[in-house]
Amino acid sequence: MIVFENTGEIDIRSISTFGVSVKEGSNPIGFFGTGLKYAIAVLLRTGHRVTVMSGDTVVNFAIAPQEVRGQSFDFVTMACGNDAPAPIGFTTELGKQWELWMAYREIACNCKDEGGSSRYEAYMVDPQPGRTQIVVQGDAFEGVFANSHQFILEDAPLFTSGSLEVRNRASDNFFYRGVRVAELRATAIYTYNELSKVALTEDRTVKSTWDMTHKIVCGLLKATDKRFLRAVVTAPKESFEGSLDFHGCGITPSAEFLSVVGDCVADRILKVNGTALQVWKDATKTEVVPREIVITAVQQQSMDRALTFCGRIGFQIRGSYPIKVVESLGEGVLGLADDQTIYIAERVFHLGGTKQLASTLIEEYLHLRHGWQDMTRELQNFLFEKLVSVGEELVGEPL
Repeated sequence: MIVFENTGEIDIRSISTFGVSVKEGSNPIGFFGTGLKYAIAVLLRTGHRVTVMSGDTVVNFAIAPQEVRGQSFDFVTMACGNDAPAPIGFTTELGKQWELWMAYREIACNCKDEGGSSRYEAYMVDPQPGRTQIVVQGDAFEGVFANSHQFILEDAPLFTSGSLEVRNRASDNFFYRGVRVAELRATAIYTYNELSKVALTEDRTVKSTWDMTHKIVCGLLKATDKRFLRAVVTAPKESFEGSLDFHGCGITPSAEFLSVVGDCVADRILKVNGTALQVWKDATKTEVVPREIVITAVQQQSMDRALTFCGRIGFQIRGSYPIKVVESLGEGVLGLADDQTIYIAERVFHLGGTKQLASTLIEEYLHLRHGWQDMTRELQNFLFEKLVSVGEELVGEPL
């Protein structure tokens, strides 16, 4: 069983009465009274036992099925001491959309607000004068308690940027003042906890996902940890950070943010978050230019052979556009057609030699010459037609 304990005796009336919210702490997280009712309903609905001890008074909760206009409802009952159980005005339908972890969140937050703590106990505890104890019995709830770090943050953040705390671990959730309030659309490579005001719904989840995302982006734009920022702006597209829109937030980015994006542009163009790149462009008034290198004598031979081969099969690339070999074009990117220039990543020379270089040159040449994009029908048709034409030349007669 899990025991939540804090100093002071809860007023039993607050359990059975809606609209009562009296907290001792100056900065409460939960909604004492209302949240506890929801939690009790959820716990009883999922087969758990709930006992509240207010000093020497022991209060047990149970359910009593009753019909209302032909429909059966499980009314929540409360029994104080030796009194008979009596309905207290709500059913287990309360918090119908709530999950079990939400019930844990409510009780744990109320306990924390009152300066209390929680623990596992093997046997039922005894009432304690001057203290409130909430006891929940059930394996499923113990499982939630064992993974409490997924719902309530207890450890220190890596750093704080503005009102956003950052923890150095991946997470599927967003936290508000240390409490889980939303599931992210994708796994984040870091854990985020917002300290400023966040509007919540009745079930204590974020009311606006846009507002949540905006707060995270603002915190990231203000961040100064360069290692962290590099990971964020080069995060995989399938991650939460990789899908963030940094542009148009009305936030002046930190000097460190701009510095990191600028460094990444030079080393990993096209892998950098596109909206972070736009922020950098707007702030620095600088266009992205991949870092050009001087190729070796052997690489020059490969380039000459590739261009000669391309010309022989009908692609007059030599002299058509400037060709620049650069350090990198980003992960998995071998060529780029931009600003009437063909950019070739040095990695091409190491992958497939002259053959790979020739195919990359042809692809980028076609992008510039005809404006066709990758994976388009126009490009596909042209390549097939060209293949047939080359075949005709090989056999020495037209089809």
